[in-house]
Amino acid sequence: MKHPMLSKAQWIWLYNGNVQNRNTYVQFRRDFVLRGVPTRAPLYITADQCYVLYVNGTYVTRGPARGYQRSWPYDEVDLRPYLVRGENRICILAYNAGISTYQYLHQSEAGVLCAAKWGRFELVSDGSWFCRLAPGEKQYTGRLSSQQNYQEWVDKRENDNAWITAKRFRKNGWQRPVGRHFGVMPWHGVEPRGIPNFTNFLSPYSSVSASASGACETHWAEEENLYFPVHAEIGRTRWSSMNAPAGTITIPPAGKGKFQAMALDYGGPTFGNLTVDVSGARGGETLDFYFCEGLDEKHAPLLSRLLDGGSMPCLVHRMTLKPGNNGHEFFQMIGHRFVTVLARETTRPLTVRLRHRETIYPLDVRGKLRTSDPVINDIHRICVRTQRVCMLDAYVDTPWREQAQWWGDARVQAQNTFHLANDARLLARGIRSLAGQETPNGLTYGHAPTRTHHCILPDFSLIWIITLWDYYFQTGKTDLFTEQLPRVRRVLDYFRTEGVGGGGLLRYDERYWLFLDWCDLERKGCPALLNLWYVYTLQKLRDLARAAGLRRERREFEQLLARQESLVNRHFWDSRKRLFRDAIDPKGKPSSRYSIHTQTLAILAGLQPKHHSHMIQKRLLPYLRGRKINSALPSSYWATYIYEAMTEAGFGAEVLGHLRERWEEMIPMGGTLETFLRNKIPAVYGEVFIPGNHSMTHAWAAHPIFHLARILGGVTQTKPNWKQIRYRPITEGSEEMELELVIPTPHGDIVSKRTRAADGRIKFSLKCPSAINVIRS
Repeated sequence: MKHPMLSKAQWIWLYNGNVQNRNTYVQFRRDFVLRGVPTRAPLYITADQCYVLYVNGTYVTRGPARGYQRSWPYDEVDLRPYLVRGENRICILAYNAGISTYQYLHQSEAGVLCAAKWGRFELVSDGSWFCRLAPGEKQYTGRLSSQQNYQEWVDKRENDNAWITAKRFRKNGWQRPVGRHFGVMPWHGVEPRGIPNFTNFLSPYSSVSASASGACETHWAEEENLYFPVHAEIGRTRWSSMNAPAGTITIPPAGKGKFQAMALDYGGPTFGNLTVDVSGARGGETLDFYFCEGLDEKHAPLLSRLLDGGSMPCLVHRMTLKPGNNGHEFFQMIGHRFVTVLARETTRPLTVRLRHRETIYPLDVRGKLRTSDPVINDIHRICVRTQRVCMLDAYVDTPWREQAQWWGDARVQAQNTFHLANDARLLARGIRSLAGQETPNGLTYGHAPTRTHHCILPDFSLIWIITLWDYYFQTGKTDLFTEQLPRVRRVLDYFRTEGVGGGGLLRYDERYWLFLDWCDLERKGCPALLNLWYVYTLQKLRDLARAAGLRRERREFEQLLARQESLVNRHFWDSRKRLFRDAIDPKGKPSSRYSIHTQTLAILAGLQPKHHSHMIQKRLLPYLRGRKINSALPSSYWATYIYEAMTEAGFGAEVLGHLRERWEEMIPMGGTLETFLRNKIPAVYGEVFIPGNHSMTHAWAAHPIFHLARILGGVTQTKPNWKQIRYRPITEGSEEMELELVIPTPHGDIVSKRTRAADGRIKFSLKCPSAINVIRS
């Protein structure tokens, strides 16, 4: 796409583009004069990899959204509130890691591009700007995790904020940037980000929760990975519990070779960047900032296990102080709840104020659930908070470790979102984003954009297709489906050719990661669960083609579906046990395992409907009631599909009991967990959930948001675009509960209430927009 203003601008950078950047921060400044302030002042701006924008000394925004250089996203920002008559200045801090991550694909180039036209005044990025390598930013640090950028280590003796705050620009040490034409590779074109810009909430931490002092690691100052000394120091130190205000803290002198530390609690999970103000420095002191999701039973900040590889989070920043007052806002955004400040070798008290700028998707939350049961309220609260911090420029698995757009997670998160706000933009953007990175045989990557070729998940490729149905079901629009239909066909090509094994069934392709769930499901040979996902996908494609009026495609999908259903029933259905087997092994032998997962997805796909009751009694119901079953145990993610099947079958009370027991354990952690506390994860660690190693902010487990709406509020969407709902609240297990549920829809809010009448009885009421048909059952 060619933008009318940005096409006049140049991609500018400190170098000519042939120099490889590594953890590089570049400062750009442009001063200009306005005769008057326009009524609207749109600035179109982007950078590869990313930027923070300041106007007249004030933080404005950051961006862009993740994307692909062939059509790189840009942001539109109205600068009207920040401009003045007379002298103005735009300052941009741009960053390029010089590497690919789980959010970004590096193309050996870096640059900034921006343009504006306000009346007769025009401003474009070109050789008239000034730039310099950000002084005091250390290039050689460790990675924040194997999926993210680098740790940030800034020396305030070299790096101050005058380049942003000073009206008079001192050009010593600055140079003109090198400009390259719009459309130069790799940035063939640009496109609007398609979603709102990040939030911009700057707020203090809520309390100081713990403190400690101890000896510094011997080589702490030379270690490139800032986490290594911090890990050793926190791990061997005795911590004391505190509960003190965190607005401004005083850190006592540590002494030579020692540190003083305090752990500050934000009050819940968050995502964004840290701002620091320090007074009383002699100069040369060092502050380390370690970010984590919780404290252990001894009040120490949770530590991640040291691993040779994998996804070990090393979430540490460092700041070396200049004499007197210091102020700094770190660039890299980190998901956390607690930040621990370690003051090293200080000789005088330091007065420190820490604040956090939360930068998440600005969801207009209108949905809510309030009940007379405090446990249910707390479960809903931690689910909503987890969902919020997992909505960035994409649905991400967790803001803490990866910040990756995993697509199995995204499907659950979209359902969560639709019960909080009538907003499908992040889902639509994600669908297009996943479509943009593919294997030669058509599969999507498990998350995208990404550097990692071992994260190609065939089951997530099918779920990507299913989310086209989810988008249609929420909005009633088929345009996204028709737009992506050629991409859908390329995915299906794999499942009709390379993905086929013995007897025409889909096989376990060992070139890829067949995820299915975080548990010990059978994958070798031809797994039933993969074949059932294919059935379910073809059902949704048939229905989408029907809704879009595509007769030829509908017939095509119906034929594929009939063949696949026949294969599944023939090979996996055990008529004697009246259950679906988990797999056919590589030698053609039927499995003797009949998992909860396989029965659940067969029920959702409508296979063997006469035997659903038996499948429920033998597998799903015992699981919900906590009985021991010879089956792989679903994770907190996959439980959503069991809850869906069982609520639909009339077992809402059993779902509520299971949900309450498993999620009540998560309440003290403030977020929803990567898997249940009691479940093992053999595919990863072979251990139960361990705080510090596993995520405490995984929104794939925030699905009680919509399951509670269906069970307690009784509201289930049954037709696309919320044209029809079923109203069927359960009372068993919640007979005395009062509640108010609000679900925002394209037609207005649905309000379901349970209130206590004067005679003590519970009264049910439903208020619904007139455009929505209500089926009561």
